[in-house]
Amino acid sequence: MAFKNKVLLGFISYQEKVSMNLKLDTVLAYALIIPYILSVGLAPKSTPFWLFTLIFIGLISYLVLDLSKLKQVFYERAKNILLWALLIVIIGSSFFSTIFTRYTTFPTYQVHDIIIQQEAAIRFLLIGKNPYSEHYLETPLAKWRYSDNPNEKNPALWHFVMEPFYLLFSLPFYFISGRLFGYFDGRFPLIFLFFTTLFFAYKLIAEGEKKRSFLLLLAFNPSMIYYTLEGRSDYFMFGFLFAGFYFLFKEKLFLSAVLMAFAFAVKQSAWPLFPFYFAYLFFKHKNKIFKTLSLFSFTFASVVLPFVLWNPKAFYKSTILYLSGNTEFSYPISGYGFGMLLNQFGIIKDIHDKTFPFFIFQLVVGLPLLWFLIKYLKKNLSVKILVIVYGIFLFVYWYFSRYFNNNHIAFLSLLFTSAYFWPQKNEVVNK
Repeated sequence: MAFKNKVLLGFISYQEKVSMNLKLDTVLAYALIIPYILSVGLAPKSTPFWLFTLIFIGLISYLVLDLSKLKQVFYERAKNILLWALLIVIIGSSFFSTIFTRYTTFPTYQVHDIIIQQEAAIRFLLIGKNPYSEHYLETPLAKWRYSDNPNEKNPALWHFVMEPFYLLFSLPFYFISGRLFGYFDGRFPLIFLFFTTLFFAYKLIAEGEKKRSFLLLLAFNPSMIYYTLEGRSDYFMFGFLFAGFYFLFKEKLFLSAVLMAFAFAVKQSAWPLFPFYFAYLFFKHKNKIFKTLSLFSFTFASVVLPFVLWNPKAFYKSTILYLSGNTEFSYPISGYGFGMLLNQFGIIKDIHDKTFPFFIFQLVVGLPLLWFLIKYLKKNLSVKILVIVYGIFLFVYWYFSRYFNNNHIAFLSLLFTSAYFWPQKNEVVNK
């Protein structure tokens, strides 16, 4: 009996040692990768079992490395190479599968409407038509399933909501993919910016386990990856924004300013960052704030102003009034925010209501919050806190707007994940 107890205690002790050797990034790899590969296709018809086997070999090798006695430098190198191989194979295969399947079936297959509209807007631009002035009734967007109710029309048919750099940055991909593959899918630049974000995340973190955990949570974030796969534009903007934060952290202010401006010229969800960005520069780089913001403004204006001057009314209607409910075909009240709460309580009867003053609630709640968050940023001056206060303010701003959609909540998870892993090294704390 005593012998059995010793054996049992020895086995338990062994198990504890093994579990102590397992790293967080290994646990995350299994927890995040396996649900993804079991729920999406990694090939056009179905995922081949040889590919499953290859991925499983990668995963078990990833775990075995934790239990090995390799020297630290070889261990880190092996895990990094293996993780990048898994990321490229899995993410690359899933995007290739969904893009190729769409190309061989029909234009609206398993894709978000913004991709369909982006492709049509690029074609308008290339023949000299203003994408903000044109309607999209005679494009594939008209066939995209907007609602189960056939009488409800997609308001995007009359408005192109994205900022101009969403189109301009995609043009090289449009020409290159046309020559290489014979077609363009709006997710080509999105994939590029997705991996750009991962690259800068990899460069940002020094410690290996933390670095790899960060990469896994960015790449396979369960609240965002499926929206990215269908082509939603959040990572398109986040690719520039994250790179801007990275160079701001490295105190390369001018390069950061250009990248920040590009993010602002892609999507309006970057705009609430501006007061915090201004405050950060004012508190930490007061002697360089004028040059930095001048470069930021020049870059943003260079991208946006030509389209504003082309047709000011159309640009303003599509990028501002459309979202705030002030056009004939406005974006409806939707999602999980204050508007839908009031709709459920019967205060707002119709989700297409254009009279409810959401901006009042945004001002009443947002202005005191803005003041508090800037003071907090001043006392805890770092890029890490800059990301956090931007995320908090954006959360509240979106909640009290007409729309607070699923991908908006997912985007916030990207921000707060980034803030958690963001290093404090070389940051100055203003007491």
